[in-house]
This record gives sequence, C-alpha cells and structure tokens, in this order.
Amino acid sequence: MRSLLFILLFYSICSEAKVNITENNVFYSVNAKTKETLLTTINNATPIREDGEVFHGHTKWNINWRFWWKSNSSQCRINKVEASLILTLTMPKLVSTDEQVKQVWSNWYPNLLTHEIGHINLAKATIKEIEKSLLAIPTQSSCQRLEQTANTLAQQKMTELSKASKKYDRETNHGESQGAWLYMHL
Repeated sequence: MRSLLFILLFYSICSEAKVNITENNVFYSVNAKTKETLLTTINNATPIREDGEVFHGHTKWNINWRFWWKSNSSQCRINKVEASLILTLTMPKLVSTDEQVKQVWSNWYPNLLTHEIGHINLAKATIKEIEKSLLAIPTQSSCQRLEQTANTLAQQKMTELSKASKKYDRETNHGESQGAWLYMHL
C-alpha cells in the first residue's frame, strides 16, 4: 500500500499540465432607428445562421491537446499535457441614438451574454477535464496504446461537450428561458 502511495505521489509530482485559453470577441453592428424596427434590423445584421435559423449570439470553440510521455522497455506513461482552447464569441453591438432602443437593448443584452457565457463555461470545463483525464491515464504497456487511449479519451470529452452544449440549448430553448430572446423585451 505504501509503495502504491509513493508511486502515485511520484507521478503527480513528475506530471505537468498547461492549459491555455484565448478569448476572442467579434461584434457585428446593429443600427436600429426605432424600437419597432430593432428585431428586423438585428435579424438582418447578424452573421449567425445555422440550419436556416437566425441567432443573435454565438460561441465557437476550438480545443487542441498535446501530450508527452516517459517510457522504458515495458511501460509508457503521460508526464506532460498541454491543452489549448480558443473561444470566439460573436455578439451584436448597438449603434443607435434612440432612447427606447437603448432601453430595450440594456434589458435584453445581458441575458444574451449570460446564455453565451453558459456555452463558454462548458468549453472551459471540458478543456480542464481533458487535461486532468489525460494525466490520470494509467501506465500502458506500449506508447502506441497510450497514444490511442489518450486521443480516444480526449475525443470522447469533445463529443460530450457537443452534446452538453446542444442539451443546454434545448433546456433553455437557445436562451429563451434566460430572457435572451429579443422579442420578450419589445
């Protein structure tokens, strides 16, 4: 039992992880003249269209991972992981002098941002999970097996992220339950 604890302690000391997160913001302009034209204006201005639907905010993620191992003649173990997450948040930016438009915007926009932050948090949790999971892979009998196990595990985490994001959108109806739909504020 003591030797197992020593081995676990040794590997945790010798293991290294690095997670890099880059956040990019992209804005598209919405120049609404009146409260009555705001929804049409933003629908025409948004570059976010998926499967025939129009969205006002969007979070895109790109996750990559690399790992290094130490090996001897019969064992191979990951000792270093680097994971990177590039987030791109696309959101509208109001260009209007109309006070009614500004009031609607200030009531609605924080809700849209809250919804998108939910997607961001899912991606951030996933990259940390990938890093932690890769370092926790037990010693393998070959480095080829280790590499295959690690990449399969990371890909599973990516699939889970995709499913979690879709579930989040289903559960919130793409933010409607969070007040992120503009029509609710008009």
